Amino acid sequence: MSQVGRTADSGCSWAVSPEQLPNAHDSLPGHPHMTYHMHMLLHLVFIALLTIAPATAQTGSNQSGTGTGFTGFANSSGSNDDRITLKVETGEFRSVRGSLFIELSDAGGETLSAEIHPVTGSTVTVRFDSLTPGPKTVRLFHDKNSNGELDTNFLGIPTEGYGFSNNQRSRFGPPPYEDRLFDHRQDTTISISLIYW
Repeated sequence: MSQVGRTADSGCSWAVSPEQLPNAHDSLPGHPHMTYHMHMLLHLVFIALLTIAPATAQTGSNQSGTGTGFTGFANSSGSNDDRITLKVETGEFRSVRGSLFIELSDAGGETLSAEIHPVTGSTVTVRFDSLTPGPKTVRLFHDKNSNGELDTNFLGIPTEGYGFSNNQRSRFGPPPYEDRLFDHRQDTTISISLIYW
């Protein structure tokens, strides 16, 4: 008899019977060097660190894919004359459908803005206004089926495109946070290529 459930933290569905669960050190079928522990670690890392919660994201203001709006971002220092703009251009999507989830954070990891924009063309450009100068990071993913999650395969590897500032990538899990930081001191445009497996 199968058990079907949904994990509270990752939003991933599972359907297995207890006798189907592999032992911790068994190799996965077709992947002789991948143990069940490695599989679960990859899955948890990708889900925990790449998925941007829809509840914290703000929908973009128009269909062109550009929008502003900050959720809880405030800075009492500096005048409006000190504020700068960041434009983020994505690489090409494999399919023109669904939404782009994008998150902008500061050097300390605090989210400055999390937004959702419709994918209506082969690329999307998102504009963030009234930013204080300083190091920042961006992460994004293409939610092509509009389910509000970064979908993964049975190994925990994303099946939807994703990317990081500085076009950083790594073999297992997201690249280190400090490698994704870029210096943002003036109006700037950056490009982020989408990673597809």
